[in-house]
Amino acid sequence: MNADNRTHASTEELERATSCLDEARMLRTSGFPFGAVSRAYYGAFHATRALLFSLGLEPKSHRAAINMLGEHFVKTGKLAPDLGRLVSHLQRDREDADYQTGAVFTDEEAGTAIADANRFVEAARGLLA
Repeated sequence: MNADNRTHASTEELERATSCLDEARMLRTSGFPFGAVSRAYYGAFHATRALLFSLGLEPKSHRAAINMLGEHFVKTGKLAPDLGRLVSHLQRDREDADYQTGAVFTDEEAGTAIADANRFVEAARGLLA
């Protein structure tokens, strides 16, 4: 991935992150907290990919992306450790929302997931500016 490709891919991923957060908000407003939690995670995931693409890194899985985020952004001090943990927490919630029988997500929990994802996306945006 050359410098132009890194910039383009990173910008596209950040736009996608914003779109996912918009979708999460609409799902929450419409009474779908499970969908809102899931889309909130994808907002943070696409922002993670934007950060990694900015370095020319291309993760092959969600887990790889989170591991690379820790290695290249948290351990280097570019991102606070709580932001790295936040993405892992959002991923776990997304998996529960999408697959876990008996999982319960309230409107308030969906709101927290959206706020957390938004905080991460804004931190990523700040690093990429």
